[in-house]
Amino acid sequence: MTAHLVERDSQAYARLATIAALYPDIEVKTYPGEFISALPRILGDVPEDAFAFFLIDPMGWRIPLRGLSTMLARRNSEVIFNFMFDFINRAANIRDPIVVAGLDELIPFGDWRIRLEKAERDGATPEQRKEILVAAFTESLARIGAFAYVAETTILRPLEDRPLYCLCYATRHRMGIEVFRDCQIKALEEQSKTRAATKVKHAQVVSGQREIFQSLHDMGPDELADFLQRERSKAEATLVGLAPVIPGAARYDEVWPKVLARHVVRRTDVNQIAARLRSEHRLIFPDSEKGKRIPQPLYRIQRPL
Repeated sequence: MTAHLVERDSQAYARLATIAALYPDIEVKTYPGEFISALPRILGDVPEDAFAFFLIDPMGWRIPLRGLSTMLARRNSEVIFNFMFDFINRAANIRDPIVVAGLDELIPFGDWRIRLEKAERDGATPEQRKEILVAAFTESLARIGAFAYVAETTILRPLEDRPLYCLCYATRHRMGIEVFRDCQIKALEEQSKTRAATKVKHAQVVSGQREIFQSLHDMGPDELADFLQRERSKAEATLVGLAPVIPGAARYDEVWPKVLARHVVRRTDVNQIAARLRSEHRLIFPDSEKGKRIPQPLYRIQRPL
């Protein structure tokens, strides 16, 4: 693993340059100046035939996405981008020209300003605002990097049911989106337990009561269970919608990754949904083989008239 660290402040860079000795198992390279200026040198250090996994964690949100195009479009690579939603959400309604220009550079596609204004006229909920902003950013990430699949997972504030930031993952391979969703659901389960315990501890400190909040702790993961059930329901509708009406057909291994890209579900969830829909005659798999309940990757998928 190699860490490429960039710092434009000269005094801070002097401190940054001393940390390599603290991490002997990691190759640490430091660069003075702006990140965009250092990017060609960073990419030059990555062998062309190597698979690269980039974690982009900018300080704040002022970063021109097009300026990262050489990194994002690099073949044989994947990216996780820390989208600082809480700050971006607040800045989205600020009319200062510098803020407006900064957000337009970060989210150059998606017509998000028009969509946001319309949603607000219709009384948009916080979740609808988030959906618009995140969808526009993931579209921008996909277009600039030519990624086939971009998915997002939300990190919530410890004591509030409010997004703090969003991790946006981009890949060109169907196996990437499969692994991401598996890891995401495991992480969401841990986040749910941790946040529930943190809320209980905070409530105990504030109120001095213990037993009642212990029962509330047990209720914490139910919110996640409800969310995942809603995602499976949405995934079912998407799967049906993606299946061409007969006589048209698509390969199953071209369809299930698109479902995972849109919804927080595992591939095993989609397989089970597909098998059930087949038994209900809502989907057709004309290549189905005897004894195989779960559709295989090369099976054709169709929807009846």
